Amino acid sequence: MCILIALYVVGETMLPDEYSVLIDYTGASFFTTFFFLLSFYVLDCYSVGEEDFRDSVARVGVASVLGVIATGFTFYSFESWRFDRATFVLLLVLVVTLCLTWRVVWHRIGKRFMTRHKVVLVGVDRAGKVRSLLAQSMPHAEILGYVGEGDMDADAGPCLGPSYDPLGVARSHGATMLVMLPDAPLDEDIARELLRAKLGGLMVVDIRTLYEHVAGRIPVSLIRDEWLLMEDGFNLNTQGSMQRLKRVFDVLTSFVLLVLTLPIMAIAALVIRLESPGPVIYRQKRVGLHEKEFTVLKFRSMTVDAEKNGAVWAQKGDTRVTKVGKFIRKVRIDELPQLWNVLRGDMSLIGPRPERMQFVRELEKVIPYFYVRHTVKPGVTGWAQVCYPYGASIEDARYKLEYDLYYIKNMSPLLDLKIVLKTVGVILFPKGAR
Repeated sequence: MCILIALYVVGETMLPDEYSVLIDYTGASFFTTFFFLLSFYVLDCYSVGEEDFRDSVARVGVASVLGVIATGFTFYSFESWRFDRATFVLLLVLVVTLCLTWRVVWHRIGKRFMTRHKVVLVGVDRAGKVRSLLAQSMPHAEILGYVGEGDMDADAGPCLGPSYDPLGVARSHGATMLVMLPDAPLDEDIARELLRAKLGGLMVVDIRTLYEHVAGRIPVSLIRDEWLLMEDGFNLNTQGSMQRLKRVFDVLTSFVLLVLTLPIMAIAALVIRLESPGPVIYRQKRVGLHEKEFTVLKFRSMTVDAEKNGAVWAQKGDTRVTKVGKFIRKVRIDELPQLWNVLRGDMSLIGPRPERMQFVRELEKVIPYFYVRHTVKPGVTGWAQVCYPYGASIEDARYKLEYDLYYIKNMSPLLDLKIVLKTVGVILFPKGAR
């Protein structure tokens, strides 16, 4: 909207009366709109809500700069599809100003216009855990309590009524959403009433499906084999055409990226060698497809004796990381040699990050469905990497697995493209690199 307003103002103030900004300058208007929208998406500027205000404004600022650069380069390359210099400068100033102003206004008064759902949980199975999950993914929702009978933990909230009358409880408390837990009672009469209520406007949703769509994760604490079996998705291993398409994309893209990043890798190799003795490339055994081990390649970012006392997760402010290593980790340059792993077929560009066998065995004992991530090739980047900071604990591994399950279940070329774009944003605004 801000971009369209800026285009309208420029058209009214800078162009002759007989010219239309959208008709006579279609190419220039399209490129401006496209590159700014793309930049905002890459920098995650559309995630308005609970994020830090300064970080939000910084993202909008950097996205605007990227939009200016991309639009300016395009205008320079296509002379017939561009505004004159004065119009171009005014347009960019207006776009940046309006976008930043809108973000400030949203953070001040936006919450007043957000829909605040009133939620009733139907069932007692892990209701306290569900309440915690919803508080994370739907912070503006008001969770009224639960409907059901049984022993509850203190975090579940008040019991609002019996299990056989969820619709009556929802109506009496003014609820706008009924969230069905795995043990929600659904005999024929209750199901019919809930269906009528849903058709009448009341939201009736399964907690696992709701959480998947809202949070982009699949909660491992709430799923069972039967749910995974009956749900749509997990098509990669049943559709050979998707596997072949993904492999073609991996080969072509990794080859192009290897060629384009050779100068960057050469500089990285030189500064690593100058800073500290030892090999430039670090080789390590990781677990890949079907739990087969392979040797992953990375630029060395730690001292040579970093694991003299055994394998441990990297921690925040890890003293084993060199000065150069800290930088190349932040901008993900240390991962570039893995493009060779992709070309060889050990990895894919997009997929769960590979772990070491020692950690895999530990995590499989305490995290359900951890083995599922090994049904696809590991990736250089992935859904968990663009959605969650670096994980260095069992709880972090659990969260990242939930993102990996979402990716494996919903794998598609469109989701891969989304991850590629989000990865660019993570590189520009590093989070979690250690």
